[in-house]
Amino acid sequence: MSADERRTERRQRLVTACLDLVGEGGVSTVTAQAVAERAGLTRRYFYESFTDRDAVLVEALDGMFSTLGGAIRTALRTAGDAPLDRARATIQLLIATMDDPRVARLYVEAPGHPALQARREQAIHSYTRLLAEEVLGLGRDDPRTELAALILVAGITHAVTSWLAGHIALGREELIEEIVRLSVAATATPGQRP
Repeated sequence: MSADERRTERRQRLVTACLDLVGEGGVSTVTAQAVAERAGLTRRYFYESFTDRDAVLVEALDGMFSTLGGAIRTALRTAGDAPLDRARATIQLLIATMDDPRVARLYVEAPGHPALQARREQAIHSYTRLLAEEVLGLGRDDPRTELAALILVAGITHAVTSWLAGHIALGREELIEEIVRLSVAATATPGQRP
């Protein structure tokens, strides 16, 4: 392996170690020392890749958002044109991402950590565009459409977080279908509403 490949491999080991620690004890257990030890590396290698614990936590959250975004775009290529089907494919992938308990805990605890909350806010705006344009096929430059999509994405984010924390008493499929139904209904034009 080249020096760059070794650095990349160490960085990935550190991110995996970070996720493992979050899964076991939450965001508060993540320190440079704990991550390095869990990865089987020295702190020197931690600081070669990350400036501090916030940086490795944000990298772990970014990994989740990046993987999810790629999976959604891939699924949308075969989901058909109906907003209901496209929304369902998107929400199913979001919920499936949370099957990894490490990722689910990071997602749930993100609002309580400033660096993670800031990154989550950025993701909400990215997913707002994705939902509006690629999932629901809404107009691009309409402020009302943008507002509806933003409310939906922020609401879905909070709803999934609450569901993962055990505060919403719905099964997985019920949750998915209710989010899909509300998403499509909330963004229907007046003529499309029942």
